[in-house]
Amino acid sequence: MSCNIVQEYVSFSQKAIKKYLQSILGHYFDQDIYDDLINAYVNTRYYNLYPEVHTRFEANIVYYLKKALAGVKDDKRYQKKAKYMFSMFKYILYFDHVCECDSVRTLISEIAKYRTEELGIEDDQFEVNFYHQLKDDLTAKEEFIDKFQDKNFSINYVKVNQNQIFDCQLEHHLKFSKLYSEYAITKVFNNKDMQEQKLFVTYSLVGVKILQDIIKGIFHKCYLVDYKLELKDKQKKKKRLLTMIDNDITKEKLALKILWKDYVTAKEEVYELTRNGFHVAIVLDDSFLLNDETMVLLKIFTYVITNHNEMFEKLKGQFDVLYIPS
Repeated sequence: MSCNIVQEYVSFSQKAIKKYLQSILGHYFDQDIYDDLINAYVNTRYYNLYPEVHTRFEANIVYYLKKALAGVKDDKRYQKKAKYMFSMFKYILYFDHVCECDSVRTLISEIAKYRTEELGIEDDQFEVNFYHQLKDDLTAKEEFIDKFQDKNFSINYVKVNQNQIFDCQLEHHLKFSKLYSEYAITKVFNNKDMQEQKLFVTYSLVGVKILQDIIKGIFHKCYLVDYKLELKDKQKKKKRLLTMIDNDITKEKLALKILWKDYVTAKEEVYELTRNGFHVAIVLDDSFLLNDETMVLLKIFTYVITNHNEMFEKLKGQFDVLYIPS
């Protein structure tokens, strides 16, 4: 399934938040104020774009929400709307899994009371309708994530020598007839076409892992995944594959592993990937020779991967070198 998992989830969350605020605030909802708040919220909650000013994730979000309204125009009606909209974001933190609560019904009752006492909005059906709306959205989010889980495949996340960096190794749990030898099965799983198809499975599973990380407020993990430069000759398949990870959140947490020998024969293809914002981890194979020219070439890569201790010692301190045994 060629789906940009993280982008779709964030888009759904953003639309849901707007729907909640419109339902709660009625005519007090203001699109311009919403735009300022939602940009600050998404950039902090999902993209982690701003410096951390609080150790608590939710406090960091609230800080930048307040900052987004610092330049609100000097008009009493406008400022009142800004106050109401900002105050509702403390509930959004619960509805969007930033904070945990014992019961959303209690939160909804608080909102209903606020609507009556502060906004002067009376609606006997609000609590029931809003609860079902929220429940449907939370269920949709869970089902969205679940549909990308695959009982036949899983990822073994192998921690490398640097903290918070993981090498992603696809494993299958398929059962084959005893008529097929282990050699035959391995041969099929490692042929060229199958290797390309395995990339789609890997990117899907790792995409879900990245999404689960950011939902929990974890932003500092990075994942190394395979990539095949041969896809340059299959433009439609290449586009479908890269579309799955083509968003700023995923790009920042992913590095494409490319063999040195493949890079040498398709340099422009690699440069195109880097120009499009993808991180590349170059894997130094037996064809790599360390000299002044190759030292310069290594500077374009986010990570340099080697399985030789001697090479690791030569390069550390000059590059972000990862030691991954073969």
